[in-house]
Amino acid sequence: MSQATQFVRSLKLRHLLAFGLAYLAPTAIFNFYGIATELSGGMMALAYLVTLVVMFFTAYSYAQMVKAFPVAGSAYTYVQKSVHPYLGFATGWVFLLDYMLLPMICYLLFGIYMEEYVPAIPTAIWVVLAAAFGAVMNILGAKISGRLNIAVVSAQIIFAVVLIGLIVNYVLQGGGAGGLFVPEALYNAATFNFGNVMWAASILAVSFLGFDAVSTLAEETHEPTVTIPRAILIMCVGAGLGFATIAYFLQIAWPNGYAEFEDPDTGIFELLPRIGGEALNITFFVADQAASILCAIAAVAAVSRVLYGMGRDGLLPKRFFGKLSPRFGTPVNNIVLVSVAAMGAVFFTDNLLGATSLTSFGAITGFIMVNIAVINHYFVRLRRRSGTDVIRYLVLPLIGVATNVALWVSIDSSAKMLGITWLIIGVIYLGFTTKGFRRLPAQIRSEDEVGDDEGTRSLEVPSADRS
Repeated sequence: MSQATQFVRSLKLRHLLAFGLAYLAPTAIFNFYGIATELSGGMMALAYLVTLVVMFFTAYSYAQMVKAFPVAGSAYTYVQKSVHPYLGFATGWVFLLDYMLLPMICYLLFGIYMEEYVPAIPTAIWVVLAAAFGAVMNILGAKISGRLNIAVVSAQIIFAVVLIGLIVNYVLQGGGAGGLFVPEALYNAATFNFGNVMWAASILAVSFLGFDAVSTLAEETHEPTVTIPRAILIMCVGAGLGFATIAYFLQIAWPNGYAEFEDPDTGIFELLPRIGGEALNITFFVADQAASILCAIAAVAAVSRVLYGMGRDGLLPKRFFGKLSPRFGTPVNNIVLVSVAAMGAVFFTDNLLGATSLTSFGAITGFIMVNIAVINHYFVRLRRRSGTDVIRYLVLPLIGVATNVALWVSIDSSAKMLGITWLIIGVIYLGFTTKGFRRLPAQIRSEDEVGDDEGTRSLEVPSADRS
């Protein structure tokens, strides 16, 4: 295989963690602060803990599937190879919603905030400039952008730690809730509503997409079957606990732990001046702008590799999507296409919540399918049913399915309608390219075996023509 069709394995655990953190953006919690606080009734920390529990089971399933299929493509690849190629396409198609919308949201936040500070330049110009910069960084390769990730993510973490220190000082001096231990910041019977907390959790699920994005770098990682599962679980648990901790301190910074905002989309800018004045606002602005750019860069990197996996398998036009640049070793066509699409952020300026909910639809639907893939691959096909295997390959993934379904039900109804419409479009496209679902794409038909961490097993597709 030539360099033109092969990724270079240059990434290690630290690069994966930096990439994943850049994707989920530690300061993203502040962007969701106003929305999640109002939805959860002042229990944003509880909503994050609920999300962490749900995401842990899914992260575990991702770790198992990476061991079986350490290739680019993420959820699309896992479902395509272990359940059915058509379902794999549907999973990848739906996942494109969150992958395509996330860079839009990141660039949108960047443009809106920049226009606030530099009114002479409109949001659209900032979005275009940011998208162009992100495209160049991705074309140059994951390792180069990874170095930038490490530096900026470290700055974000430092900001979060400093902010917690400022909140502690603020509260001890009588500000906010007046004490460091406020049970209502975790559970407030007066404002608790199970449906609303789950709705908030479904939105906050976007904060955990970093571990999914890490799996898309399997073909660029040293010892991927060991390194990537480790990175996925560290990302999920570490990020979840960190987000819940930050959310708790943000809640106790208000006098009653909860207040209505003039504008929930920018609620954090109503809180920060209380704690550290305008200087803290500016510091956050700089850190968050850098985070938005890095999040978008990571999102574009991830979706370009999912598109590459689908193109390589012939589910999308291979000559365009399944091609790597001989010079850079990256899917340049996909990167440029996604970056141009991300400029559509300017059409979501008045509906950040709607865009985020639609992103959650794609992510959570994909998570459900990954859990199902674990069951079908290990428990059904490989018959791993002895001893603890029943727990590992049936019980835990089933819990992952059930908990994600609970989040999926809580997603905004309009987002679900749009998401289902997008899925229908994908099914129509698939039916057209497979002649009415009577055949598989050429690349998949030519594969006789699928690799596994403990051997190989034939991929059987009983209802499709393999000739």
